[in-house]
Amino acid sequence: MLQLIHGLRARVALRSSVISGSLAQQTARPSLLCLRNQSTQAAKHLNDGVPPLDTIVRTVPVSVERELPDPFKKKKQNRRYFWAYAVGTTISCIIIFNYEKTRSPIVNSVLYCLRRSDHAKAALGPNIGFASLWPWISGPLNTVKGNIDITFSVKGDDGVGKLHLHATRTSKLVPFDIHAWTLETSDGKVIDLAKDVSVEFEL
Repeated sequence: MLQLIHGLRARVALRSSVISGSLAQQTARPSLLCLRNQSTQAAKHLNDGVPPLDTIVRTVPVSVERELPDPFKKKKQNRRYFWAYAVGTTISCIIIFNYEKTRSPIVNSVLYCLRRSDHAKAALGPNIGFASLWPWISGPLNTVKGNIDITFSVKGDDGVGKLHLHATRTSKLVPFDIHAWTLETSDGKVIDLAKDVSVEFEL
């Protein structure tokens, strides 16, 4: 009877040791997995060139302390720059607006009819056009408001002159009323081109 009891105790002790060993192995596996994951992450950081989290060093941004330039220190120089800019901008706008006048359909029509006029060809000769490569057209040329009062220099093969055109209209639906279309030659002679029957000038 005593031998049977000792045998049962030995079996129970053996089973308990086996169970405790299996539990120890199971609890040790997660720790091994954690170590493996940490080692792989560290290897990735080393391969990617990115430092691990525990080695990141935070630095305070460097600020340069110096005085800002005073905009009112050089008043005379700033005034010169301002006036130079204002004058340059004004001249540029005037040149642009004058260039738009030279390319206007009204001016092109005037030159076309002037080349066909017998009186103009008799005074200036053939090949009538602008007097210079950079013609200056003075006076308003506003087709929207219906106000045209322009004067510019022209020349032909035999002489030069000044062409003047004055025309108005009350609405966009009606043609312009031509009040003056004259050519003044270099000797002071004024030719009324509106009375020239060789050309029909309308706007």
